[in-house]
Amino acid sequence: MLLAAVAVLAGCSENHGPAPYLTVVTTNDAQYRVLAHIYAAVVKATGIDTKVRESADPVTELDTGIASVAPGFTGRVLRRFAPQQRPSGDEETAYKAMIAALPAGVAAADYGTAEDRAALAVTSSPGASAKPTLAAFVRHCDQLARGGQVGQGPVPLPRIGSCATGTPRQYASAGELFAALRRGEVAVAWTSTANPALPADGVTLLDDEKQWLPANSVVPLYRRNELTEAQVLSLNKVAGELTTGDLAAMTREVSGGADPQRVVGTWLNDHQILLRG
Repeated sequence: MLLAAVAVLAGCSENHGPAPYLTVVTTNDAQYRVLAHIYAAVVKATGIDTKVRESADPVTELDTGIASVAPGFTGRVLRRFAPQQRPSGDEETAYKAMIAALPAGVAAADYGTAEDRAALAVTSSPGASAKPTLAAFVRHCDQLARGGQVGQGPVPLPRIGSCATGTPRQYASAGELFAALRRGEVAVAWTSTANPALPADGVTLLDDEKQWLPANSVVPLYRRNELTEAQVLSLNKVAGELTTGDLAAMTREVSGGADPQRVVGTWLNDHQILLRG
């Protein structure tokens, strides 16, 4: 997935002449469209107009200075700027590694509690008293090797604990993957914590209590010295409010055809973020 970016451009006011505004640039990916509209709304509340548009490559726009702010994820940004960096499962460690890897002209606001970390899903038992853990699951290496995923590409880690993750079976869609999991065709499904296609019933994510899987927290990037302190603080406010569940739910709505501005507006009103100083 690509990042969404916010560019500082010059707008025109019919009555007042040129006026600055922020343009939110995003790919057409539903998850980033949600983040783009959240950031556009909170920055607009500081007193500057904002616009949202799509771009084929927001990352390049940020890196070359065309863009000013980019909602992203710590793990994905780290892979973009330092693909050789060993990923960490600890959120703070991953954030600091990402900061160190950023180009000199790019800074980051606070990372949030919302994340889209790689995750492993298994079938759930209705009467289970405790959530299954990844640490317990990898005691059975043969089960971990019987994995499935959507599309091609390597899994996030070649090994978890003492077990090789193997080469997962490929499926064309999340629906097909989770159906195969329920049938027992695969023992585990590679997914992510904010995947909007994760079934509500019959499937559960393994608890990664040892933080083996790479951290991937929501984080806004911005061009250094281009935002005011108030604008940076407005981005920071989102960090403590947006949850992984919120992000997944809004992404699900937008993926289904809902207007992202309306979906985000409802969430902002529910949390009253724009009413706080």
